[in-house]
Amino acid sequence: MTVGQMNSLTFNFTVICMQDVVTEYHKNNRTDLHWMEDPSQKSFIFSGTAIGAVIGLIPLVPMLDHIGLRITFTIFGLISAASSLFFPLAVLIDFYAVFFVRILQGIGTSILYTVVAYIPGIWAPKNEMGTFLAVLSCGFQLSNIICMPVSGILCESDYGWRPIYYIFGSLTILVYVAFFLFYVDAPKNHFHVSPKELSLICAEKKPKQGKESVPYRAICTDKCVLATWLAMCGRNVAFYVLILYGPTYLREVLNFDVKGTGRAAALPFVSCAIFKFVSGQLTDRLTMFSEKTKFITCTLISMIGLAAGFIVMSLTSSRTIAQISYTCAVTLSGITIMGTVKCLQLVCFQSYILFSMELCVVQRCQQHIHFATAVIAFMACIWQFVVPLGVGYLCPNNTPEEWSFLFLIVSGIVIVVNIPFPFLTTANAADYTKRS
Repeated sequence: MTVGQMNSLTFNFTVICMQDVVTEYHKNNRTDLHWMEDPSQKSFIFSGTAIGAVIGLIPLVPMLDHIGLRITFTIFGLISAASSLFFPLAVLIDFYAVFFVRILQGIGTSILYTVVAYIPGIWAPKNEMGTFLAVLSCGFQLSNIICMPVSGILCESDYGWRPIYYIFGSLTILVYVAFFLFYVDAPKNHFHVSPKELSLICAEKKPKQGKESVPYRAICTDKCVLATWLAMCGRNVAFYVLILYGPTYLREVLNFDVKGTGRAAALPFVSCAIFKFVSGQLTDRLTMFSEKTKFITCTLISMIGLAAGFIVMSLTSSRTIAQISYTCAVTLSGITIMGTVKCLQLVCFQSYILFSMELCVVQRCQQHIHFATAVIAFMACIWQFVVPLGVGYLCPNNTPEEWSFLFLIVSGIVIVVNIPFPFLTTANAADYTKRS
């Protein structure tokens, strides 16, 4: 997950150190604008991953149902690796080649949201679900922690920005081959899983009774699910402003140098990963509180922190205060998943076990969680496409005033769309998850 996400993030940073591309373009006596100089074309390049993610989501659920996560995830990972390796060549060709490669990067990331919810359903004991969610979703933070500083160092070196893509693409191939060799789709089939561990994974589960079709209409009209989806929309708007344009904001508005931008962009994700891991442990261990109380608390802390961070950034002219607010916003954005995705797991998810030869053998299928999270991923793709267009329109000159106005709009969206969540969510499994 970390290396797959890194491939889609690299352009977000290298865009601030690709001026050599424009210089070479005009050395050939070209008087028209290069796509790097055209705000609208550059916005479409940023949005390319969103288009690719939507394309990748179309076959995702059927592929998971028919060939399993192991093969599906490996295919998407190799697509991501190819997109990174071919990016420098695409830059030499033209705008459309770059746009196509960005679409491939988006296809590679389209599976990541679903994997975060899918693997805990198969591998996590019931009392460790929050920890599994926290650890897996840290891939989103680790990708920034690695990508940003490494990109900053290489960008200012004699080697330039191109080796970044070759290094990350090659690393992606190695990591996904390792995943294919070590991962299996069911714990009962893995040679490293002992009978004792297997019994812990499948404890307190109901016997599996065969494959079940997804009740799409029931899920899409469930008030709890709708409130969760809406809350995730607010989080995604804020998250993609930070993830896509964090380096640009740090470089153009706060005036960090390139290496400083890499460090400043990575630091919030270090604290986010730590904070997320701690919150995952707490949601599993604080048994005196109900599940509903825990996931509502996680969501509200995250969203209030996000909105407050954006409001402070919009009002301050101090570089230090702006950087602290940026760090706090990124840090608190990470625990949203502990509330919203865990809520969906409890509502749309029913785990099963199979008893055989006096041994509890697990086949914990996700039942409906893969569809619920696929919708979250689809909406994330929509916002990933819309956000660059909105930023390109509202901040064409990267002035502090333009960014202040953008941050106020984002904070308002985050607050409004999260209002229904505490009132409509529930920790009870929905009727459509229960077999007759």
